[in-house]
Amino acid sequence: MASIKKSQILFISTYPPRKCGIASFTHDLVKAIDLEITGEMSIIVCALDKRQNTKLYDEPVAMVIDSNDLEFCLQAAKKINDDAAIKLICIEHEFGLYGGELGEYLLGFLSLLEKPFIIRFHTVLPNPSHKMLKIVQAIELLADKVIVMTKNSARLLKEDYNLSTAKITIIPHGTHAPSTIDAEKLKIKYNLENNLVLTTFGLLSPNKGIEKGILAMKEISASIPNAIYIVVGQTHPNLLEQEGEKYREYLQELITLNGLEDNVRLINHYVPTKMLMEYLALTDVYLFTSKDPNQAVSGTFLYAMSAGCPIISNSFVLAEEMLDEKTGVIIAPGNEHELAENAIRILQNPQLKKEMSNNAFLKTRNTTWEKVGQKHASLFNDIVGIPVIKPELSNQYIN
Repeated sequence: MASIKKSQILFISTYPPRKCGIASFTHDLVKAIDLEITGEMSIIVCALDKRQNTKLYDEPVAMVIDSNDLEFCLQAAKKINDDAAIKLICIEHEFGLYGGELGEYLLGFLSLLEKPFIIRFHTVLPNPSHKMLKIVQAIELLADKVIVMTKNSARLLKEDYNLSTAKITIIPHGTHAPSTIDAEKLKIKYNLENNLVLTTFGLLSPNKGIEKGILAMKEISASIPNAIYIVVGQTHPNLLEQEGEKYREYLQELITLNGLEDNVRLINHYVPTKMLMEYLALTDVYLFTSKDPNQAVSGTFLYAMSAGCPIISNSFVLAEEMLDEKTGVIIAPGNEHELAENAIRILQNPQLKKEMSNNAFLKTRNTTWEKVGQKHASLFNDIVGIPVIKPELSNQYIN
């Protein structure tokens, strides 16, 4: 007798081994939700990949679609409709992930879906063009729920896009448990003994503004010779495809021209989570130099806060929402002198650094992946009409 297929929640997103922020986010989220849902329910993933090859992926990836091919998107919608096991679809949205102008191919896919779906906007821009406004409004009309990760994104959807408040729910970006290894032991492990460490991590591209952190190190190292700036991360795959290592080579040239070989280290690795959390645990000050003031959310920023890093950040919407004088410093974008001045102040004041570290850690306690997984499971439970949450966990959830 054939076994009965489990009910399924389908995530549509980029997914590892593809290297991008949304792929990592979805991987961590799926793992977190999987711990909360009943054994009669499972999660599968439809990976967005122009190569359309499932052999490149491990479980839970069950499908691959080229989101830049409209006909393929429409066929995928029909395939999902025909699969009785799929009860809910959760879609990760970024305008560049889908084909057509402003990702409009997604609308064709969504209009054919006959099943409930939730969509998460990773980017919500203010003052949308007419085209962007109409696309977002059309998506909201079709969706059962729209998830955003910050209060500011929710406000923009209501005020700039006129979306229904009843459709919008805020669930923050998840964060990992900090490393429990002593910072000094970690500095020895990573050849940073006796250094005061400033860190940035993430996939490299010019919009990250790493050059401003490097230039600030001229002033910082003059006052604190044992200060070192660690930049952890590979070049973004899309940029690598377009122009190779041009940006990394530019940064390396900047280091050499300014005589900062002993004070700046570029680590060309896509580091696993455990190693990342160790780098953050040994960090004395975290630098966020991204150039986009409208960036809705940043996993790197929140991971640094959750690891207890004092942060010096360019002004952007998440920084304005999360940072204050007790947790870090917000500076004018591109001002390396202001960055250096504040870094020196924090590094030379151990008590201030300790207070900022503790406050940053405490401010992110509601963003652990466990809590984020619980909030998603609770939302799914409300939408699909069949039990999603494990019975022993259901009374713990607070919507």
